[in-house]
Amino acid sequence: MTITEPRMPAAITDAPAEEPRKEHGAWYWLFYGVTAGLLAIILGIGVVAIALPKLTGAVPLTVLSSSMEPALPPGTMAVVRPLAPQQLGDIRIGDIISYQPYPQDPTLVTHRVTNIRHLSSGTFVFITQGDANSTVDAPVLGKQVRATLWYSIPGLGWVNDLVNAQGNRAWIIPTAAGLLFAYAGYTGISSVVTYAKEKRAAKASAAP
Repeated sequence: MTITEPRMPAAITDAPAEEPRKEHGAWYWLFYGVTAGLLAIILGIGVVAIALPKLTGAVPLTVLSSSMEPALPPGTMAVVRPLAPQQLGDIRIGDIISYQPYPQDPTLVTHRVTNIRHLSSGTFVFITQGDANSTVDAPVLGKQVRATLWYSIPGLGWVNDLVNAQGNRAWIIPTAAGLLFAYAGYTGISSVVTYAKEKRAAKASAAP
């Protein structure tokens, strides 16, 4: 009778336990959400306050008085589009226009059109009034009209004045741009580092 020796079971090796994936806490996601939101707001403001007006030839103005409340309270950035003489006929009652009251004074008044007269000579005369004023302005001739309101952003006028104040533009804009690039670089590097760590962990857990 042939007796065969029982085979010994193969050596059992313990596979390395997979390291639990590190979960980010609530503070991480709060910080990430706040910074991402701030970045989106800053970029959005830059588009509507700087890039869009520059690309379209519009001009950002700051509302200084309360004559157009509540539509345009003080501190509002009013972005206006310059108007050519042949476009005066496009103005309608209810539109908000910017006009120059005095030839030697570059200060503009931005009020709403309440009436329009077209003289036989071909000249347009606009009657304007501030929404918060009880009386109308002096008649505005077509040659005094400089622009019409395109859109407005409450509160951003003060920021625009601060940025464009003498001496501030030289350091505010480069600083803001540097912070944005630094944040973008930090976010990109952080994502690459996290991806590399996860990839190494996956390879380590798959190794015998």
